[in-house]
Amino acid sequence: MLGLYIHIPFCVRKCRYCDFLSAPACDSEREAYMKSLHGQIKAFGERLRQKQLEKHYIVDSIFIGGGTPSLLSSDQMQELMDVVRDSFYVAADAEITAECNPGTVTKKKLCAYKMAGINRLSIGLQSADNEELALLGRIHTWEEFLYTFEAARNAGFTNINIDIMSALPGQTVTSYQNTLKSVLALHPEHISAYSLIIEEGTPFFDEYGETDCAKKKKKDAAKLLPSEDEVVQMDELTWKLLGEAGYEHYEISNYALPESAC
Repeated sequence: MLGLYIHIPFCVRKCRYCDFLSAPACDSEREAYMKSLHGQIKAFGERLRQKQLEKHYIVDSIFIGGGTPSLLSSDQMQELMDVVRDSFYVAADAEITAECNPGTVTKKKLCAYKMAGINRLSIGLQSADNEELALLGRIHTWEEFLYTFEAARNAGFTNINIDIMSALPGQTVTSYQNTLKSVLALHPEHISAYSLIIEEGTPFFDEYGETDCAKKKKKDAAKLLPSEDEVVQMDELTWKLLGEAGYEHYEISNYALPESAC
């Protein structure tokens, strides 16, 4: 079995905590990247064919991450999936996930993604609190997330992950508990619950990092970060509430309903 990860590095704007390979890009830059990406996919597929191994590998998992893959147009997503299928043997029941951010999709686009073969969505919520979302630099609100989730269900997606984050600046145990309960009320098949890590090279590192030039800022801003005890309480709440709701904690940050592990 072979799993493919495909990186789409585009985003509307960089979130303040993000150190992933991603950045805004104009239409011509996106087109150039997709053309190059298609070439790489074809080259790897051709390498297997030259070694007469293409039928020995069955792709049973494809994850399209980013960045924000949902910035791809319907035609771009269809063409990408066509190139993958032309280059690799993809199992009929392969799990094909695309990451999706609120504010970048419509029901029409999601229906087109479904037609292209995407059968699982991973939606980046992070928090149900609009003030926390603004501090993170997210481009959406809780209300816009709800629209995206409902649009995904209406488009026929029956396997959806929701990303959430804890230990955020300004976050309290109560506000995090509200995020957990708000997400559980939607009954997604999968929840990824990450604890914030302050990464070097991000705006958050300038405010909360350990460099000498940031020490004064960190001292002033540290009171905005949850205490160690609060972070532990948030972790315990995650295990407790998700466990009680029937989600299996099968990987460090991942929780799934039965038969929905990624």
